[in-house]
Amino acid sequence: MARIKNGILGGFSGKVGTVVGYTINGKEFMRSLPERTKPRTENEKKNNSAFGLVQETLTPLLKLLKVSFKNYGSERGGSKGALSWNVKNAMMEVDGIKMIDPALFKMSGGELSGAIDPAVVLESPGLFRFHWNADADQLGTKKQDQVLLLAINFETKKSKYVCPGAFRNTGTETLLLPNEKSGLEWHLYIGFVAEDRSIQSDSQYLGKLTA
Repeated sequence: MARIKNGILGGFSGKVGTVVGYTINGKEFMRSLPERTKPRTENEKKNNSAFGLVQETLTPLLKLLKVSFKNYGSERGGSKGALSWNVKNAMMEVDGIKMIDPALFKMSGGELSGAIDPAVVLESPGLFRFHWNADADQLGTKKQDQVLLLAINFETKKSKYVCPGAFRNTGTETLLLPNEKSGLEWHLYIGFVAEDRSIQSDSQYLGKLTA
């Protein structure tokens, strides 16, 4: 980001695209950014690979993440927070290849209490039913907290979510998959958000089911 010093006709300080503005002895200059000639290190390649993978995975979830990662994961929260948190904490390496670890992946983050005794079953083709203990007395929760659900296939990057869903005191909610071919493996997550959207819970990983 650049800063304009003397209005739109003045010089600027900082970077805009591939151009850098700067001042020397009161005179304003611009120059192009130099092209990098040094090869990227293996760590840089791996970090770039992880960033791109997580970004591609999260892109279909932007509306969910605006709610589920509000003020969490980074100063900006939302999709930026989810990207930052998952790149740093949810990656694993298999045969030198960066992959997302489903058990560490987060679709929501926050200080609100999560679900007690959560579970999920395949109720009918393409339809998951989630359950949780609606009678548990949890500090800081309210009956009107609303459930957040996610089913995601990390290979195809296909996903379906519910945001927001049923109230906490109902104890159950369903998630209908998109029209996909059968036999795909879906990783399943649950979380909660306050009715006024002021706080949300860490997501809980419920394992995987084939549907």
